[in-house]
Amino acid sequence: MIHKPFSALSIANLLNGETGERGFAEDQAAGRKPFTCFGVRALAVDDEEMNLVVAKGVLGTYGINVDTCLSGREAIAQCETSTYDVIFLDHMMPGFDGVETLKRIRELRGGIYQDLPIIALTANTVSGAREMFRSEGFTEFVPKPIERTILERVLRKVLPKNLIQYNQSPGNSGVPAEETDATVPEALKETQESTEETGVENLPETVEDFPASPFAQLEGAGINVQLGLDYCAGDEDFYREMLDMFHSQGQGKRAEIDSLYESGDWAEYAVKVHALKSTALTIGAEKLSAQAKELELAGKRGDADFIRANHFSLLKAYEKLCAQIAGI
Repeated sequence: MIHKPFSALSIANLLNGETGERGFAEDQAAGRKPFTCFGVRALAVDDEEMNLVVAKGVLGTYGINVDTCLSGREAIAQCETSTYDVIFLDHMMPGFDGVETLKRIRELRGGIYQDLPIIALTANTVSGAREMFRSEGFTEFVPKPIERTILERVLRKVLPKNLIQYNQSPGNSGVPAEETDATVPEALKETQESTEETGVENLPETVEDFPASPFAQLEGAGINVQLGLDYCAGDEDFYREMLDMFHSQGQGKRAEIDSLYESGDWAEYAVKVHALKSTALTIGAEKLSAQAKELELAGKRGDADFIRANHFSLLKAYEKLCAQIAGI
């Protein structure tokens, strides 16, 4: 039986076979309520700083206090001295990968982390992924870039019920009324303010005279802005921060990828382009992300011919996109 109206989350839970733990009706009700997790301490581990900023920003919207680490070794050391309610752990990292890091954390401090929820962060979501991650010791997994609907399902599943506080206010979007003009492009805001001060004479004569919004220019550069905003919790300032970070790190990241190409270390090459696949998708650069994915797969299977045929086109596209972001 399904109660109407039903939510996408309730259907997902049904298909995932997760109705027995809470009850289908309760899942449906919970899926429609915003919630917070104030007091929850989380550790996010990823070798890409940009992914950590996104994770901290998204988890922070739920009131979660987030520490971050850039490597498995750093995470193990952090867990030696700190206690967490949940850990989000990148599955594919250089050095200690996610699986090795997870095993070592489970063994720390007399096994106090044996039952701790450890969530795999992964840009590789394939059929049977849940079973694969569970067999490796992870409690659950969340795709990168983080999708809020999946994150919320996982948080409700792995955290104790007393750590989740539901907002009972119906229809609460979580956006204060005074912030509802946040989606107005800055160029139009300035025009509005000018009009209020001096009258209609300062209005552009035609629609074409309005300056193109930065987001419209990003779309022209092949970036799916709405997708990027979705991954940044709908926060335009946060999205701009991610664009800036993607651009500012571009030269260094390209040099790292090129160095691994020159050395022929295809396994580590795959790790680096895997990271680019995720960060590019975070800002909505779907085409660049897809290029990186193809090279990641080639690196995993040791296909040197494919890498040599496509490596430079990836770097060129990466450099061009960074230049377009800088120009905008």
